[in-house]
Amino acid sequence: MCQLQKRVCSLFYFPFFSLWLFIAGCSTSPLSVLGTDSQLIFSDTKPQEHLDQEVVIAKLSQVLQLEKMTREDRAAFYFERGVLYDSLGLWTLSRFDFSQAIQLKPKMADAYNYLGIYALIEGDYDAAIDYFNAVLTLDPNYSYAFFNRGLSFYYSNRYTEAEDDFLKFYQEETANPYRVLWLYFNEVKQNPNQALALLKQRSTKLSNEYWGTNIVQYYLDEISLTELQQRVKQYAEKSQSQYAEVLTETYFYLAKQQLMLHNKQDAITLFKLAMVNQVYSFVEYRFALLELLRLSETKVRPQSQP
Repeated sequence: MCQLQKRVCSLFYFPFFSLWLFIAGCSTSPLSVLGTDSQLIFSDTKPQEHLDQEVVIAKLSQVLQLEKMTREDRAAFYFERGVLYDSLGLWTLSRFDFSQAIQLKPKMADAYNYLGIYALIEGDYDAAIDYFNAVLTLDPNYSYAFFNRGLSFYYSNRYTEAEDDFLKFYQEETANPYRVLWLYFNEVKQNPNQALALLKQRSTKLSNEYWGTNIVQYYLDEISLTELQQRVKQYAEKSQSQYAEVLTETYFYLAKQQLMLHNKQDAITLFKLAMVNQVYSFVEYRFALLELLRLSETKVRPQSQP
C-alpha cells in the first residue's frame, strides 16, 4: 500500500478459542509454499528507473545551489528532492531536505507527515504523534495523517486511540483491504473475540481492484496458501514494478500472521523478504523494517536507513 500524499451491521460472535482455531487452520508455514520458488522472492529490477530519479535529483541539487528564488520556491525544491530521496530509500538525506523545507515554509503539512513517518520507524512514537498532530492542525482533512498517527498509537500499544484513527481512515474508503487489515491487527489486540467477525463483515465490501483483497481472503481461509501463490504468479505477467509491490505486500502480511501464531523466526524471515524488492515508499516495506527492529534484541538499523 503506497504511502500516498493526500491519499451498523450485526456482529457474528466468535469466542476467543474460535479465533485461535481459525489461526491454527492457517498454520502451514508460508515459507514451505512461497519460499520454494525463487521467482516468488525476487522481481526483476529496472535500474533505468533509479537512474532517471538520480538525474532529476542532480538537476534539483544544481538549481538549489545556483538559482536565486523565493523561500517558498526553495522549500518546494527541497521537498521534491526529499520525495525522490525517499523513493530511493535514502531516508537520512530525505529527512534533511524535509527539515529544510519546513524551516523555509513552516506550514508544509506534507513535510511534517514524512518526518513523522521517519520518527515512527525509529520507534520514537511520541515525536511521531507530535508530527502527525502538526499535520492535522495544518490540514484537518489530511487522510494519511490519521493512518500514520494510528500506526504510532498501535506500535506504542495505545490501541483504543489507534482504533479511532484507523476507523476514520477506513471509513473514507471501505473497499480498501489494507485499511481493513490494519483495523483487524489493532482489534485483535483489543477484542480478539470479535476481530475476526469484523474482518469477515468488512470483507464483503472490498474491491477486487486491490491485490490486498486476496490477502484478506487468505486470512479468512477462503483461499489456500497455494491459491494465493498462484495469484501472485499471475501478477508477474502485468509488470515487474507491480510484481515487486505485490510481493512486498504479501510477505509483510504473511509475516504479521506468523507473529499472531508466535512463529517469530518465520515472521522475521518473511519481514526480510518484504524488504528484498526495495519498494521503499510502501507502508509494508517501511514497517517490515520497524517490525524487525522490534523483534531484534540489538536494534541496529541499516546504514542507509533513518
